[in-house]
Amino acid sequence: MIDLHCHMLPGVDDGSASEADSLEMGRIAARSGVTAIALTPHCNLPEGQGNYYDGALETRFRRLAMLFRQEGLPVTLYRGMEVFSTPELPRLLDEERLLTLGGSRYLLVEFYFDESAEFMEQCFRDIRHRGLVPVAAHPERYNAVQRDPARLEGWFRRGIVIQLNKGSVLGRLGRRAQDTALWLLEHGLAHAAASDAHRPTVRTTHMGLLRSTLADDFSPDCPRLLLDGNP
Repeated sequence: MIDLHCHMLPGVDDGSASEADSLEMGRIAARSGVTAIALTPHCNLPEGQGNYYDGALETRFRRLAMLFRQEGLPVTLYRGMEVFSTPELPRLLDEERLLTLGGSRYLLVEFYFDESAEFMEQCFRDIRHRGLVPVAAHPERYNAVQRDPARLEGWFRRGIVIQLNKGSVLGRLGRRAQDTALWLLEHGLAHAAASDAHRPTVRTTHMGLLRSTLADDFSPDCPRLLLDGNP
C-alpha cells in the first residue's frame, strides 16, 4: 500500500512530535503492509505555520529517511506537503515554495472546513493553470461537500484527484464525514484513501482495517485501486 497523506515528519506541525514517534509510525505502517509514504507536513496555515520548502525542511526529510534506512524499515519516504489553500496560493506556486507529492505533478491541497465551493474551484483552476493536478485532501470533511456530495462528479470529470481519509471511512471523524465518504465510494468518486496520520497512538499509520473494510464493503478491486494502483 501507498500512503499519500501522512504527518510523520517530526517537529514541524501537529503531527509527529519526535523522531522516536516517527520511527514508531513507520513500524506500524510497515506491519500493516504499507511500502511507501508521502510525508505531507501542513504548509501555509493561516495561523502562521509556513513550512514552505527550504533547506531546513529538506534536512528534516533527509534525516528521517536516513533513520528509516538505519532501522531497516521497508518503507520508502517521499517528499510532499498538505498545502492550505489561501489567496496566496498562486504566488507561492510561482515562487516554487511548495512541494508536490514525490516530485510529481500532483499537489495535495486542503481548505477550511467551511470554505465555499466557489473558492475551492478557483484554487483548482489556479493549480491546473500551472500544469499541476490538484489532489483534494479529505473533501468528505468539508461542509460544502457534505451538503452536496454530487458536486464531486464535476471535480472527478475535470481530473481533480479525490483523497479520502481512513478515519472518515471508518467513522472516526464524525457521522457526516463517514456518510459523505461512503456515498463517494458507492458512486465511484474517490481516487485514493490515506491515513492522514498524526501520531503513533491516535490517527495512526496502520492501514489494515481500512484495506479490509474497502474489500468487504465494496469490492476486492477497491483497496487495490485506492491504496496502491492510483497512488
